[in-house]
Amino acid sequence: MGALAATPQVRHLVWPASAAAAPQVSAAHLTTGRIAGQALSAAIDEASSARRETYFSQRAKTASGHGPAAPARKKPAAPARKKPAAHVSSSAPASPASPAVAASPQPSASSAAPAGGQGTPNCTGSGGMLPENFAAIVDFLVAHGYTDNAAAGIAGNIYQESGGNPESGGSGGGGLIGWTPLPAGYVTGSPSADLQTQLAAILTFNQQWSQYLAALNAAASPAAAADIYVTDFERAGIPAAGTREASADAVAAACHI
Repeated sequence: MGALAATPQVRHLVWPASAAAAPQVSAAHLTTGRIAGQALSAAIDEASSARRETYFSQRAKTASGHGPAAPARKKPAAPARKKPAAHVSSSAPASPASPAVAASPQPSASSAAPAGGQGTPNCTGSGGMLPENFAAIVDFLVAHGYTDNAAAGIAGNIYQESGGNPESGGSGGGGLIGWTPLPAGYVTGSPSADLQTQLAAILTFNQQWSQYLAALNAAASPAAAADIYVTDFERAGIPAAGTREASADAVAAACHI
């Protein structure tokens, strides 16, 4: 069809009316030209028809799926979906709590001692070889960690030194254990106050010989404790060990030790 349009059309030649100007054309020439024109037209028609057949044949094949396939359109890939990260707790899982371990009770000085009774002694009685204030003396010492035997042994020594009277005095010394010299403020004329002052001072005095405290508290009897105290603590010029030991035994009996 497009080829038909491009084909030049054969027109009849028109010559001028003047016979002199018109060329002389024979009948043979006209016949030959007409045949040539018809041949050209047939060739054009045949080529156009062949092109039309090819065109429609290709369309039919394409429509039926037998023709050349159209290039496949590439489908754009879907964007990859980002998998959400697993949630991780910022805090580590709490470790199971360890069972609480009950603290072991710390033994007091008196409970740790290997010898003597425990608890507050029940002291009764008076006279004989019992020093004054023996109950107060024993109770105070036991409350501050001494064993019953050690407390009775110290009380036996107090009996020998002062008879248990905090206001006692002698040549150059005085007080419950016969301090020499007697420190100021220990004897003030107030027996109850002086008793407490001097009992506290005995604790300080004993610390000077702390290396012997374990042996004193480990004494197997009140008499043995009295002997240790006069030897290693009092260091008396006149030991009179028998009197001290006897008084210690009397205090132990009165306090049910």
